[in-house]
Amino acid sequence: MAQTKATQPKFLSRIEGSPSSTNTYVATAGGNPFEADEEEEIFSKRKMTLNVPSNCSGDLQHLIVAKNWLWCLFTAQGRYNLLRFFLPRAIPPGQVVLDKYLTGYKISNIFLDSTGHHLIISLVPKSAAVSADFLYVHSTETTTAQQLKVRRIEKFKDHEITAVAFNTYHGKESTTGSILLGTSRGLIFETELGAVNDTQRRQLYDLGLGLSKYPINGLELLRVPNSNRWIVVAATPDSLYSFDSTLRPDERSLQPLFTSYVNGEREPNCEKQKTDLSYSMLRFFAPPNSKYPKQWAWLCGAGIRIGELSIESSCNATLLGDTLIHLDFDKVKHLSYEERRIHVPRSFVLTEYHAVLLYADHIKAICLLNQEQVYHEAFDEGRVGKLLNIERDVATGAIYVYTDKSMFTLKITREERDIWRIYLNKGQYELATAHAAEVPENLQLVLAQRAEAAFQDGAYEVAANYYAETEETFEKVCLKFMVLPDKRPIISYVKKRLSRLTTSDGEGEAVKALIIWLIDLYLSQINMPGRDKSWRESWQMEYDEFMHESAVLECTSRHRTEVQQLIGQHADPHNLAQFAISISDYDQVIGQQLKAARYGEALQTLCKQPDLTLYYKYGPQLMAQLPRQTIDALMAQGSKLEVDKVVPTLIVMDTPEQREQVMRYLEFAVYKLNTTNDAIHNYLLHLYAKHEPKLLMKYLEIQGRDESLVHYDIHYALKVCTELDVKVACVFLQCLLCMWTTAVDLALQFDMQLAKDTASKPQDDEMRRKLWLRIAYHDIKGTNDVKKALSLLDECDLLRIEDLLPFFSDFEKIDNFKEAICKALKNYNHRIQELQREMSDSREQSELVCKELRQLRAQRIGMGPQAVCDICDLVLLVKPFFVFICGHKFHSDCLEKQVLPMLSKERSRRLAMLKQEMETLMAQTIALASHTAEQQTKRTELKTEIEEILAADCLYCGLLIETIDQPFVDDWDQVNVEWE
Repeated sequence: MAQTKATQPKFLSRIEGSPSSTNTYVATAGGNPFEADEEEEIFSKRKMTLNVPSNCSGDLQHLIVAKNWLWCLFTAQGRYNLLRFFLPRAIPPGQVVLDKYLTGYKISNIFLDSTGHHLIISLVPKSAAVSADFLYVHSTETTTAQQLKVRRIEKFKDHEITAVAFNTYHGKESTTGSILLGTSRGLIFETELGAVNDTQRRQLYDLGLGLSKYPINGLELLRVPNSNRWIVVAATPDSLYSFDSTLRPDERSLQPLFTSYVNGEREPNCEKQKTDLSYSMLRFFAPPNSKYPKQWAWLCGAGIRIGELSIESSCNATLLGDTLIHLDFDKVKHLSYEERRIHVPRSFVLTEYHAVLLYADHIKAICLLNQEQVYHEAFDEGRVGKLLNIERDVATGAIYVYTDKSMFTLKITREERDIWRIYLNKGQYELATAHAAEVPENLQLVLAQRAEAAFQDGAYEVAANYYAETEETFEKVCLKFMVLPDKRPIISYVKKRLSRLTTSDGEGEAVKALIIWLIDLYLSQINMPGRDKSWRESWQMEYDEFMHESAVLECTSRHRTEVQQLIGQHADPHNLAQFAISISDYDQVIGQQLKAARYGEALQTLCKQPDLTLYYKYGPQLMAQLPRQTIDALMAQGSKLEVDKVVPTLIVMDTPEQREQVMRYLEFAVYKLNTTNDAIHNYLLHLYAKHEPKLLMKYLEIQGRDESLVHYDIHYALKVCTELDVKVACVFLQCLLCMWTTAVDLALQFDMQLAKDTASKPQDDEMRRKLWLRIAYHDIKGTNDVKKALSLLDECDLLRIEDLLPFFSDFEKIDNFKEAICKALKNYNHRIQELQREMSDSREQSELVCKELRQLRAQRIGMGPQAVCDICDLVLLVKPFFVFICGHKFHSDCLEKQVLPMLSKERSRRLAMLKQEMETLMAQTIALASHTAEQQTKRTELKTEIEEILAADCLYCGLLIETIDQPFVDDWDQVNVEWE
């Protein structure tokens, strides 16, 4: 077992280097006992030397270790010296003389807590004149020395302490916390010991029930992890007791743990064992630094009983399991006391897998799993001294053996090394596998035996899985499984072996062979005759999962020809199609399905694949057989398909259903996909004209009456409608082409109201009047129906009675038109009066304008020297300026800066051009030092036009008011760019 690093006192600084090189107080004959060197044997003894002060020499009487703190008691000539060593560090040992406490007493046992700071020494009287007692030793340490303080605990007089259960949960270096003390009369007490104060003793339970000699040989206090359940285990020579109870989290006393037992509400769990021994011994094993034990062992008259501890907070049982290691005590009953003493263990310690027993002259280790002896070491009393005891440091796992002359460490080297083999021999394969996992050779042996056992038991699939993990030859294992009628084991084995291969150059062919063999095995099961549907579905599902694995897909894609041939030999079209789909060879799949007249499967395959070109290729064949389903598939693709490439599919119209589905897709393309392809629109229009004239008019109305916005060929549409005699559509189309006269003439043939509506559509009044005259001619000529003629006058305000009179015969009586003629004359008179009134108003307005012009000529505005520009507030007369009739005054340059941003782009460009021409003209004049009349005229014209642009209106009274509803920013994109 690997040694766990001891926890050192917090005030001690770490000393680098191995303990053997730094601690001058401890040494071993074979090196440092805490270094885990790899050795052949599991257990190996090494002598340990303590640098005992010269004044403390003598025979070793007791030794105990906890958390690397080693306490030992030396005696010489009636002098007792107690020493305390810290093994990993070079600290001078603590020392105290116990002579004054031991007058009339002898030491029966010593007990050490888990911190190594609290020691209890049990004293028994040498004569009847004194009573039993015990000493408490508390230790403290500094960086340079240790101090041991001894106190006699008077309150326990008359009680021989035979067992102590220290509180590892509440105990610390300064106090023990609540602890339990077991006596020679079977009493259990509670107390707390500390450096300064102690608590009063409390008797908690009586196992002896008044007997004068019923010693408690073992006592342990435990708390179940992650709970408040506490457990007490007590051992007597013939019985093992356990108590348990749930305490409050803040409870520090242990008395409530025994309350229900004292009150008679419960009885402690008791296991009795017939014995001839006057003692027993209780040991627990916990991994280093773990407070809760993993195993327990009880040395009793029958041998050593071992088991595990419950870790369930709600479990009633505490000590689980009951394996007995026989020590053959019965064989030594007839021997003398001295002989029997040699054959009966005096003490033992427990490791994870072994029990190390100490006898009078030797020690031996027994495996807990198979009860075999794995170690034996004899001690020559004459050479090393009398063998006294064996101790184990719970914190580190180190084992110490001592005699009255010497001390030894028992080093453990990988005690789990052969545990796998023991479990394997016992048939516990899970445990054997777990313990053999670190050594590949051992693991192979376990897996091979486990596979063979499973095969012999008929668990063939389990065996196949284990065989796949072994190094057994592939051919040998396959021959085992091939003879079986069930092919699942061989398939499982081959799949497992396949998963261990790679597609490298060396294993690529092996991968190919295994995959093709697996495909053959699967197809054989799927297509096996005489099997029901559920059988085939089960194998098919497993086959599909296998074929979709990435490694299988990669291999079958590279070797598609061989795989296709194999599937073809099994005559399995379904899986052949599925394989083609898996390698994306949909063209071949659909072609085979169509050849086999499996149109539904072909359409399903087409819908599953992503290649759109196959819709164009196989659409016509599928349309001939499955029109509705094919159109549904095309519509499902939506805008992914190019509608013009679908046209070959849409020309299949041998049946009414096919025609209906073609029209459905064309409508989908026009109304949902919003296609502008004129071929599609023309095709739909032709189908409407031939089969659904009502839908044709709806389509034409949706397309609108703007010739530039319709997506069909109007001339083609008119030709089709003319050939198919769809007159209403012809009228509509002729109107689009502005063939008003033809449209009205056609409408007059079958619908007078349509003709009238058509005649009202032109924007040109003259054309409308002309069309209405044609209607009037058609309606009146030959009938001389005066009422119809007069009704036309009400429907069209462009017609007059005089326009209709020529259509009547010369002999028609005027009386029939009297009312209409009078109404016309009245309208003429009203119109003449309105014209006269408008002429009078115009004359008055003209005179008013002339008057205002005369007043403006005489109006003037005076400028004083104090006048300033309304923009810059500087003197006005220093620069050219504009004065408006409203009184606002501006410098010409100030006005230009304000007006220029408000001008339109055209006027801005015009102003820039005029200013450039003016500058050119001025430069020419200066260069020639004279100017002609033509130049003067040109300059005046340019100046006048510039002033008309800049001073067309007052800035404050006109321009700013007109632009008040304009936004401050017109081009936000440009602004964003500038801000960035």
